[in-house]
Order: sequence, then structure tokens, then C-alpha cells
Amino acid sequence: MQDSRHLTWQRTALLVLLALLVMRVVLMYYIPLTDTTEARYAEIARKMLETGNWVTPLHDYGVPFWAKPPLSTWLSASAMGLFGQNALAARLPSLLVSLATLWLTFDLARRHSGRDAATAATLFLAGGLLFFIAAGSVMTDPAFLFCVTLSQVAFWHAMRQPERLWRYLFFVGLGLGLLAKGPLALVLAGLPIFFWVLLRKQWQDLWHNLPWITGSLLMLVIALPWYLLAEARTPGFLDYFIMGENVHRFLDPGWHGDKYGFAHNTPHGLIWLYALGALFPWSIAMLVWLFRQRHQLSALLPDQEGWLLYLCLWTVMTPLFFSLSGHIIFPYSLPMLPGCALLFAELWSRARSPSERSSLPWIAASTGALFGVLLLLNALSSDQFLRTQKAVIAAWQHAQPTQDSALVYWDSRREFSAEFYSAGRAKTTHDAAQLEQLTDHPSRDYLVLNAADRPQLPAELLARFEQVASIPVRKDHILLLRERNGFRTSQVKP
Repeated sequence: MQDSRHLTWQRTALLVLLALLVMRVVLMYYIPLTDTTEARYAEIARKMLETGNWVTPLHDYGVPFWAKPPLSTWLSASAMGLFGQNALAARLPSLLVSLATLWLTFDLARRHSGRDAATAATLFLAGGLLFFIAAGSVMTDPAFLFCVTLSQVAFWHAMRQPERLWRYLFFVGLGLGLLAKGPLALVLAGLPIFFWVLLRKQWQDLWHNLPWITGSLLMLVIALPWYLLAEARTPGFLDYFIMGENVHRFLDPGWHGDKYGFAHNTPHGLIWLYALGALFPWSIAMLVWLFRQRHQLSALLPDQEGWLLYLCLWTVMTPLFFSLSGHIIFPYSLPMLPGCALLFAELWSRARSPSERSSLPWIAASTGALFGVLLLLNALSSDQFLRTQKAVIAAWQHAQPTQDSALVYWDSRREFSAEFYSAGRAKTTHDAAQLEQLTDHPSRDYLVLNAADRPQLPAELLARFEQVASIPVRKDHILLLRERNGFRTSQVKP
């Protein structure tokens, strides 16, 4: 009877994991790229593929993007080169590296604590809100999470096993992490390890079990050539990226040096609320479980080898570190998730009776169900409630523009989804004189603007255009205008 229930739990967990994977792929296919973050990184990758510049990511044509190293951009650009310039291809690398992160988590738990704990950890990680979102989004964080997780997992194996592979994979993870997000990889992977070694006084083991000289050389061989080449191609990169993005952004709440948007000025400690949101629905389930187990928690905490300590440090060091910063966003809590999944799975497996039914698969499934409902609502809604310009670009393409016609957005901010779906043809301006320059072509040009912004344009300029379509995007109505036949810029110039 116990074997039958155990088999049922494993099968249910596997089915839920497969269902989560299917739901994530469906969302990747049907949900368009949204502004600003995801569409921006997808467009940067598309420009890399178009221009053939694999050294310097481009924020715009001729404008380098210095805010992040290129690992995730390389992956998305390569996927689009193989499968076409579409949202699914741009998102595919995030899914693949997230699956690799799940495997690292599962394998570590299985080796240490058995298959039940491994399955629970995988359910916890795959069914968490932030991990599920990141696993199919064009952003730097999934690749960064894989790199940090690889180093964290490899460190534990290196301290417990004589295998050379894991000892060098620790440095491979750091090298790739430098290409994913920069020095932050060394910090977030290093903090839990440093305090674990400090508290357990295992400095000698740390020195002997990791090949610090050859491993560090391997890390530099992986990352340093790109940093040197990037600085040579666009001088000033190292100063902006190292000092601006990694020092001033972290330490200075009033930093105004962001070249590509704005710094997110947030209260110190907000990362802990973000972490609770990132863990949903597990943040609720864990609190309920801990309350129910409160009388036997002390019996679950024997930790002679330091396993629970390592997982605790892995979980808390990321939010502790970012508590010092006044510039944080929701994905910053991502690196803590594998450690938290392993920690909860370990405690759960220690407390669980073999004959006990488990609700873990259904808790994990709730995340997929939530996004399934959102997908259905999006499909049934007559209004577009996602911030994306895909429908606008579809209307523009339906109007059959000529190759030499312009597509100009009248807006104070760039709509990167418009640039992606128009293959880079969409331009943005909020200056009437520049608008006239951008639409000074023999062919019929196109203008896109919010209906509420129509009074901002000079009447003589608007007279050149006729309305082609009106597209609802969230609460706005976006107008697609086309230049009238026979109407040229020269007709309205003084």
C-alpha cells in the first residue's frame, strides 16, 4: 500500500511538471513580447543577429548597450538564427537554461537526500511564480541563475566528492556568470560559500578541494577576452559597466547615470517582499507547513555535515545583499530560489511519513493554472491588456507598406516591441521637426500615436496623414496613420 501511494505521488509530480512545461511553452508562443524589459532584450538580440556584431550588444543602431554582458543576447540571437526572428525563438534559451537549472537542483537533492526530496525540490522551483515567469522570458536572469546555481552545486560536490569535473565546473559557472551579469556572479555565488566555510572553519578543505590557480585561469579564459574586446571596440564600457552598473547603481540611491532608462529607486529591504512574491504560492504553503510542524522542528534540524546551513545561507544571502541597495527589481530575488527549494524539500522529506499523501504537486500546479486563466482572459478580451505593439505592427503590415516607407512612433519613450515586430523599421520621436525629417520620403510613410496625443502634433503635419486603423492597447487607443496619396513633406514646408 505504501509503495502504491509512493508511486502515485511520483507519477502525479511528473505529470504536473510536464503540464507546467507545456503551459510555459504555450505562453511563450501565444503571449507577445511586452515592453519594456522583455521586448528590449529581444530587440537587442535581433539587432545582434541582423548586424553580425557579436561583440557589442546594441541599444539602437550605432548605440552600444553597456548595461549587461552578452551571454543571454548571444543565446537569443543564436536561437533566432536557427528558428527565425520570432518571440518563441527569442524566449527558447531562457526555457532551456531554466530546465538545466531544474536538473542541477534535482540531481543535487537526489544525490544527497533521495528521489522524494529531489522531486519536491523540482516541484517547488518549477511551480514558483518568479521562476515560472523567468523560464520563458527574454531577460538576462535565467542564464545568470543557471551560472550561479552551477557554481553553488559544483561547490557542494567538490567539498564532498573527489571528482575533478565538479571542481572545475565551479569556475566554469563563475566565468559564464561574468558573461551573464558581471561581477555580481562572484558576489552571489561567493557569499553563501564564504559564510559556510567561516562558520564551519573549513578553510583548509576549501583550499585543497578546489583548484584555485588553474580554476581561476579557466574562469578568466572564459570571460576576460570578451571584456577586453568590448572595451577595445567601444572605449568607456568598462568604466560605465563596472563603476556605474555595479557600484553606483548599488550604493547610490540617487544615481542618475543610467544610459538606458532610469534607476529603480526603492526602499531598502524591499527585496524581502519581492522574495515572498517570487516564492508564491510556496510562500503561503511554507508558512502553513511550518506552523503545523512547529512542535517537531527541532527534530528536523540535525546538521552535522552542514547541509542545512549551506541551504539556509544560499537562501538568505541574496536578499540580505540586496537589502543594502536602493535600486532593486522583482527578478533580483531569483538566485535564492534553488537554495530555498532544496531547503524546503529537505525539511519536508525529513518530516514526511511514507504513507502520507502529498499536496505538493497540486500546489505547484496552481501556478500553471493561474497563467492558464490569464491566457484565456487575454484570448477572450476584445481589448489588449498587455503592453505590446504587436497588433499595431500587424495592422501596419496589413496595409502593405513599401520597403522605403518610414514607420514613426510619436512618443516620448521607445516601444521596443514595435521595433522587434517591424524588424527594426519602427523609429520613435517626440519632436515635430525630427518627425518631418523621418517622414521625408517619396513613398507613403506611416505614423503611430496615442489618440490622446493627437492635439500635440501641428495641424499642417497631421493634414498629411489619414487614419488606417485604431488599435486598443490596454486603456489607450493607438492610431495608425498613413500619408495621403500625392502628399509630400515639401508641400507643407515653408
